[in-house]
Amino acid sequence: MINNVYPFRPLRRRPPPSDWLAVYRRLWGDRLDRLVTYVATLNSKTGEPEMSDLSFEYPKDAPLMITTRTFDAPRALVWKCFSEREHIARWFGPKSISPVIRVEAFDFRPGGKWRYVTQRPDGSETIVFFGTFKEIVRPEKIVNTFAVEGLYPENEHLTETHSFEDRGERTFYRAVSNLGSIEMRDGVAASGMERGARESMAQLAELLAELKEHAR
Repeated sequence: MINNVYPFRPLRRRPPPSDWLAVYRRLWGDRLDRLVTYVATLNSKTGEPEMSDLSFEYPKDAPLMITTRTFDAPRALVWKCFSEREHIARWFGPKSISPVIRVEAFDFRPGGKWRYVTQRPDGSETIVFFGTFKEIVRPEKIVNTFAVEGLYPENEHLTETHSFEDRGERTFYRAVSNLGSIEMRDGVAASGMERGARESMAQLAELLAELKEHAR
């Protein structure tokens, strides 16, 4: 295999022992710099900031997907982005996959309906997400059903539970999605769900930074 990172170089005379430690440090310094650059490139592709603690968990014995992330914003501001219609379209749909083009319903109360219309960037497909708000505990928790038009209907057992933990100037967010069966959960996970979730969470972080700046 050809090594494109470290191309072949002619052999050189080994430096005197007194200089070897300096050369060793320089070589490892160069490689660490390359590693940092490579990691930064990976982060830019996923849309997640370098220091994000975003994580996904798939319990073996339950049909759940658990997403967690810490946001550099107070809980009141994070809650605002989840509870006010005008902010939803800014972060819900990953821009490279299916950004929100229209919020058709957002009745933020127990029993209220929500319905977001998203579209592929090239206009080739429209995807509609919808559901019902089941429980709202300001500013700590939101429980809602979650469905996709034409793929699977709304079911009161297929839910998302969003929780928001106050950590001073930061907020720990946790989302638990119940897909009803482990088979369906695994199918959704295999479909590339994490990529969209990463991008949506990055978009939310950008929106929070913007709102924080405007609040100053």
